[in-house]
Amino acid sequence: MSSLGIVIVNFNSTDYLQRCLESIFTQTNTTPLHTVVVDNASDDQNFADLEKTFPNARFILNNENRGFSVACNQGLRSKAADFYLLLNPDCVIEESAIDRTVSFLAQDPTIGIAGCRVNNPDGTLQLACRRRIPRPSVALGKLFGLAKLFPQSRHFAAYNYGDIGPDEIQEVEAISGSFLMFRHELLETIGYLDESFFLYGEDLDFCLRATQAGWRVYYYPKAVITHFKRASSTRHPGASNYHFHNAMEIFYRKHFYADASRVERFLVFTGIRLLYLHKRAKQLLFRSSEIGSSW
Repeated sequence: MSSLGIVIVNFNSTDYLQRCLESIFTQTNTTPLHTVVVDNASDDQNFADLEKTFPNARFILNNENRGFSVACNQGLRSKAADFYLLLNPDCVIEESAIDRTVSFLAQDPTIGIAGCRVNNPDGTLQLACRRRIPRPSVALGKLFGLAKLFPQSRHFAAYNYGDIGPDEIQEVEAISGSFLMFRHELLETIGYLDESFFLYGEDLDFCLRATQAGWRVYYYPKAVITHFKRASSTRHPGASNYHFHNAMEIFYRKHFYADASRVERFLVFTGIRLLYLHKRAKQLLFRSSEIGSSW
């Protein structure tokens, strides 16, 4: 029987973590199941009650926050498994979503990564659960709000597949890191998450490297979770805003910079920095916790 390793990186989301773990163990029958929580130096690292409540989960407590990717890799290296799931602590598993995704991924060895339907708490679709790679031509509609004006446009809403219904199983370019399942062989092919991404962007980079290596990425809406988005990032909006836009620059430099013209580079970097300043001004002036348009 296939084994599954679940890695949850926690940072100041402990209030959500208990509900997440409860949903894992009540909604998942896949065995052997190895669940590890990597805490990235949260303000409160007292997990004694959770360790008693969930004796089958392992807790790794870091004394410094070196970033989401570093912590994910730390968890992935803690125990070998046939399949791995990166799961955010502010997620709740619905109706055997993990089991369903394992079965879907296991049936086709050409699929390297699978993601599920991710809902907001009100039941609406969280658009970031299926995405195209944010090449400049694709990202413009999202960054400048055109996707909201034309939500079903193949051109303006391309980034979040607005032109394709959310109930359709489909091969996509990327899925959300809030629920990202992949097979062990993928690590042997492309390696672990890129640790130059402190927060945000690492999931897009991982999916892009997978497809470049010949693997397929799928969105599987027959499995559903609820994601209480940005439970921790809203506590430190200034830092999250910085890392959000810095990740855009890292991603662009890594994948598109070499082939871009000087004009394109200037426009892209100027646009990212203006967006960062705009969001930061809103945070300071209006006490907004908004970070940016979801990757």
